[in-house]
Amino acid sequence: MIKLLRVDDRLIHGAVAFSWTKELSINLIILANDRIAKDEFQKMTLDIAKPRGTTLICDGIDQSAEEIRKHLTDSMNVLIITNSVPDAKRVLDKIPEIKSLNLGGLKKKDDTVQNLIGAIALNREDIDICNELVKNGYEVELRLIPDGKKTYFKDYKL
Repeated sequence: MIKLLRVDDRLIHGAVAFSWTKELSINLIILANDRIAKDEFQKMTLDIAKPRGTTLICDGIDQSAEEIRKHLTDSMNVLIITNSVPDAKRVLDKIPEIKSLNLGGLKKKDDTVQNLIGAIALNREDIDICNELVKNGYEVELRLIPDGKKTYFKDYKL
C-alpha cells in the first residue's frame, strides 16, 4: 500500500529515515529519480542512510512507476520519495491512483519565488504544477514531519 508520496530534496535524512518511516510503518522506500538511478555511489550512500529493516529501491521515474504499481494494494507499506515537484508530477501522471502529495524539504534556489513554512521553497514551475494538481483533485500538503501541522497548498492561493 502506498503510504506517502513525498518531495524532499535531501531524499533520505533524519526526518524521513526515522520519523516518517516509523510513523507510517514503512517497509519499502522507492526513490524515484532518473539521475540518481545512474549514480552507484549515491545509491550506496542512500542505502546506508535508510532505516534498518527497510528496503530501498532507487530507480528512474519510469522504472519506479512499474515498481509502485506492484504495491498499490499489497500489504507492503511504501514511501515514495522524489527530489523535485516535476518528478513527483511525473509519478502522479503514471500512477493516478495516488491522490496525495506531501511537500517536504525544498531548499531555496536562485529561481525560488515563494517560501512556504520555512523549509519549502518553490519556483514558478513548482507552483504551477501544484496548482494544476489541486485543480485536478489532488491533495497537496506541506508537512516536514509526521506530527507537524498539516497545511494545504490550496490555502496559499499562489
